[in-house]
Amino acid sequence: MNFVDSSAAISSTHPVAYFCAEFGFDPNLPIYAGGLGILAGDTLKQAAESSFPMIGVGLLYRGYSMRQKITAEGDQYDEDWLFDPKSAGLDNVYVDDMPLFIKVHLTEIDIWLRCWKKTFDNGVVLYLLDSETDQNQLPERSITQILYSGTQEAQLKQQLLLGIGGIKLLTALGIHPSLYHINEGRPAFLHWQLIRELMDTHRVTYESARELAIEKTVYTNHTLVDAGNQGYPMDLLKMYSKYYANKMGITVEELLKAGIDVDPAIFAITRFALNVSRKASGVSQLHTKLSEEYWPRYHWTNVTNGVHFKTWQSPLLTQTTVDSPSNLWQAHASEKENLLHFVQAQTGFGYDPNRFVIAWARRIAGYKQLNVVFEDVERLRRLLKDKDRPAQLLIAGKAHQGDPIGKKLLKDIIGYMQRELSGNALFIPNYNIAVTQNLVRGSDLWLNTPQLGKEACGTSGMKAIANGVLQCTVPDGWAAEVKWDDLGWILPPKDISLALFNLLETEIVPMYYDRQNGLPTKWLERMKKSIELAQQFSADRMLKEYQEKLYQ
Repeated sequence: MNFVDSSAAISSTHPVAYFCAEFGFDPNLPIYAGGLGILAGDTLKQAAESSFPMIGVGLLYRGYSMRQKITAEGDQYDEDWLFDPKSAGLDNVYVDDMPLFIKVHLTEIDIWLRCWKKTFDNGVVLYLLDSETDQNQLPERSITQILYSGTQEAQLKQQLLLGIGGIKLLTALGIHPSLYHINEGRPAFLHWQLIRELMDTHRVTYESARELAIEKTVYTNHTLVDAGNQGYPMDLLKMYSKYYANKMGITVEELLKAGIDVDPAIFAITRFALNVSRKASGVSQLHTKLSEEYWPRYHWTNVTNGVHFKTWQSPLLTQTTVDSPSNLWQAHASEKENLLHFVQAQTGFGYDPNRFVIAWARRIAGYKQLNVVFEDVERLRRLLKDKDRPAQLLIAGKAHQGDPIGKKLLKDIIGYMQRELSGNALFIPNYNIAVTQNLVRGSDLWLNTPQLGKEACGTSGMKAIANGVLQCTVPDGWAAEVKWDDLGWILPPKDISLALFNLLETEIVPMYYDRQNGLPTKWLERMKKSIELAQQFSADRMLKEYQEKLYQ
């Protein structure tokens, strides 16, 4: 590898290395937590479909505490979802007919990583690093068992292994990326290993290698919520960075200064990622604007997220079907029937699929504000159980293992479903790709109720409109980029519950049940427009904008 290679054009020889802490592409692989992982999976699938040179790098979590279970009383508990990687479709990585293992030195301890891969089409490969290997002692073997859990030190170790181990993996395979895309801040420690390799390869100083590493790195921020912008005690970083600072011939303080934000005692991952990248992107126009205000003086650009159509859009929705109101309604009725059977299999309960079906499905976190749907339970009961215009409410989502408030909210909601709303409201446990696919295809209305400015993008709504499922949403994230007249309904950032019930009672439900020759004509017009709008929010468009705005 010569110096020119470090800035080579993107090609099959020099792909984009796309680093992310989670990848969601298969419902049988519990290695993702939510929207970030689903987006990463969609990105790789779109790269494969578009023949775009991209290599994914992540961690293989072993599925501990990954399956959501609900007791009869409505309490969430987390069950292990252990799996065999080979049976789940992953392959070991070999070099010269020998399985590849990567060693990462964390100053006082060596950690070995087994390497797995998932091969997509057209040369796109996802590599996953796994500390569950016999070379490690039990404490080190457990590092990659659980996603986003454990002590701060355990989570920091995951991030160090992802970034440092990921660069070492690519080097061992002879892969020399043109560019490194840090998808959310956790993989940003790749910067340290990249500097080391550039210093060794080009015989340049630390400062020259650092500048070159920055030129090869771009970063996408995915949330303004604190949980997605971690900070760690600086003393912890000093312990694990000493080896790398020594190898670079600099002090620990020099190495760590890129992560200093407001408090010098805290190493801020987002500040670090921004300081080690030449360009940063947000995931919607509003989110990018707010990111620029939070972190000014950086080179920001916007690339609104998109979704992989072949994964999320019903195969029943051909162009011929969409152009014919009766065919579109029949296709939607078929998907509603499919959703019913799926819900019955998951919960043991059914409902009349001819009812108006309302869905709320996403992580159960405070800023997502699921509680606003249940602020007036008696009014909700009357709406759902209206004998002339009945409705069915479907809720899916998981509270984080360490979120007692989210778990309490979920328990309260399940209690309402067992009492006042019984027969017309159901909770679908273990929210995953399969649950999402069925809900975004077979629901009638998609609810989105976040605190304004907190929903960075919200791709579930994109998946829903791709299937003609209409939106009722706060104008946050991607939804702020759309004129919703004659398409869906906008909720005000304040008094969401009151506005939601007023819209449901006076506009939304009546429009759904207003039939001409058996068809809800006005509803179908909005469905068709929604499906057409969805093209603006495809992963294909997103990947092209990455190339034009972020990678160039």
